[in-house]
Amino acid sequence: MNHFSPDAAGEASHLQHRLHDGLGQCLSLAAMQIDRARAVPESDALEHARTLLREALQELRSVMIGIGKQIAVAGIEPDLPGRLNACVLRLNARQATPVSCTIEGMSLRVSEQACDILLAATQELLVNACKHGKAAGVEARLFILPQRLSITVTERHGAANTQAWRQSVSPGHGLGLGATRECLSLIGARLRWRHSAPNGVQARISWVPQ
Repeated sequence: MNHFSPDAAGEASHLQHRLHDGLGQCLSLAAMQIDRARAVPESDALEHARTLLREALQELRSVMIGIGKQIAVAGIEPDLPGRLNACVLRLNARQATPVSCTIEGMSLRVSEQACDILLAATQELLVNACKHGKAAGVEARLFILPQRLSITVTERHGAANTQAWRQSVSPGHGLGLGATRECLSLIGARLRWRHSAPNGVQARISWVPQ
């Protein structure tokens, strides 16, 4: 179990206050300005909201840098489930295909390198499933056992377009999914494909830590 030193605990408290008093208040004020703009279209509320959102983004970047430094100081293990959830939230905010995320099982010690590689591979699969599969929905599932884990990305209801998704990992594709197998092999993980009823395809990453 990780324990915070007094200095680390104080910094964590400071970051918490910044999130609440800085970022939270900026976003609340921006929402109020947007409501005002909807009620009074001729007002300058949208410009004010835009300024507030820029300030909130700057504050968020600053806080995230601080959190990253605090994680390093505290020796906290990389959080694969949390980072996967964050990845799915970003995808849902940036594109139209709905992406869901399910996490099952117990915790497993994952090095920073392995966490980065597994997350990058999963993100690549998700992005390409949304892009090439033209699916009605994509599902990411992380299943953790004490000695191994698997990550599946399942594309639903896109049978007519799944070939394009699978071909994107064929020989000759040096970028994106074409390099995913090679990256996974650095930690001994494997990528496999199978059809997923009804009318879909599934990519599965399997990894047994050495």
